Amino acid sequence: MEKFIIGNWKMNGTQSLIKTMVESLHKTIEQNSPNAQVVICPPFPYLGLLQKTIEGTAVKAGAQNVYYELSGAYTGEISVNMLTEWGSTYCIIGHSERRSYFGETDELVQKKAVVLLENNITPVICVGETLDQRESGAHEATVVGQLTKALDGISASDLARCIIAYEPVWAIGTGKTASDEQANDMHKVARGKLAELTDESTAKNIPILYGGSVNAKNAASLLSQSDIDGSLVGGASLKPDDFCTIVTSAP
Repeated sequence: MEKFIIGNWKMNGTQSLIKTMVESLHKTIEQNSPNAQVVICPPFPYLGLLQKTIEGTAVKAGAQNVYYELSGAYTGEISVNMLTEWGSTYCIIGHSERRSYFGETDELVQKKAVVLLENNITPVICVGETLDQRESGAHEATVVGQLTKALDGISASDLARCIIAYEPVWAIGTGKTASDEQANDMHKVARGKLAELTDESTAKNIPILYGGSVNAKNAASLLSQSDIDGSLVGGASLKPDDFCTIVTSAP
């Protein structure tokens, strides 16, 4: 399976970084032909520039969020039609920062997944446990519960078009990373739930990415695990050299 390397810039970045990053990625992909689909998810104001800059390259554009209504009096929100117009083919939803800072629920994530699928944008659905949940032994139940609610009512054929991103909350932006074994074990748990919702063959082909302080040094080891199909990269995706190293780490 082709790996997915998705850069989540969060509330960071500049116009000049987009140009520098795309140039670096294009050169790296041309020279190394990595087994990876590369996606950049910048802040909304930069999506138009990103769309123009990636023309003629293998890099794809993604967004960091979407609202489930197509239009209306929702000040500050972004619709799926706007994402389509600005060239986004992927969209991150359910990130732990959206859940913790903005109160987003699994039910809201489900609505966002549905509208994205209806408009042919690939949802990157984030799940993950807190440190307390892991230490109390509730980490597997937490992730399974998030998947169950976020994917409720979505058909098996549509589930096959989704990407899941496992991000332990305690490893996001902390410099801490789940061990290769911890990450892979949780990916197996997630894939088991996907198999319940679809079938083993379909679940095997749904990409499950690891996110949480992925960097140029640990990417190769993580990506070599049996059930890790790529990385959702935060801080390192803002550094062209580091991000390119992660891209070429895909086995």
